Amino acid sequence: MDKTSVFSYYAFGYNYHIVRSIEANSDKVDAINKIKEHLNNLQNLNLAITLKIFKNRCERLIKKIEKAEGDKFLPEHEKELTEIIDEADAAMDAELSLKMVLSVTQKRFDTESLLEEPKNLLAENVWGFMSDQAKLDFSEATKCIAMNLPTSSAFHLMRAVEETLKQLYFHFVKRNRLAKPMWGPMVIKLNAKNNPKPRKETLDMLDMIRLNYRNPTQHPEKNYSIDEAQDLLNNSIVAINCIYRDIHPIHHNL
Repeated sequence: MDKTSVFSYYAFGYNYHIVRSIEANSDKVDAINKIKEHLNNLQNLNLAITLKIFKNRCERLIKKIEKAEGDKFLPEHEKELTEIIDEADAAMDAELSLKMVLSVTQKRFDTESLLEEPKNLLAENVWGFMSDQAKLDFSEATKCIAMNLPTSSAFHLMRAVEETLKQLYFHFVKRNRLAKPMWGPMVIKLNAKNNPKPRKETLDMLDMIRLNYRNPTQHPEKNYSIDEAQDLLNNSIVAINCIYRDIHPIHHNL
């Protein structure tokens, strides 16, 4: 999915009008710049068919304008530009009719953080501590919430928390580790461990998420509402922050 602002289409329409309004005897350098800007806009908005029709003929026209004597945009140049635009118009109308702009509705979390900066949802320094896989799943989860895909978000959140739980498990358990570390057995092992061990509130939070979210998420008939997904995101943020504080107690005041 390409990210394109609504303003880009507004600017495109405005610039298109400007190109159509280039008249004979106007400054030729200014005319060339306007034509080039229109070509760039077609490319930026991924209007590939229109660009293909427009590009080659316009580039030839620009060379003619540059070679012409004087500093004016000549009548024959205006005529040729009009012909090129008229030829491309039908293709442009067809392509624009196929474009769809999706508007992200407001959620309980900041939209910019959900889409672009998920690390801002976590406590300071936590993002740098997470594994690449946990970062990827957490980022995908926040994007899914922004785009109203709550059940998909839940799957990614559970993967992110479980991956971070493994970091906690490997930090505290150095010997006789589980051959296949799974959520429940890891929490049981950590609970049974002598000190040093994670705080009780961290393990309680992880067990609550396992019972109330992780296990139900595996059920094929479980579907999340957007509010449930945001509740889960909030709990996941708390759990990941708690794990970080247990592994790095020097930052316990976060």
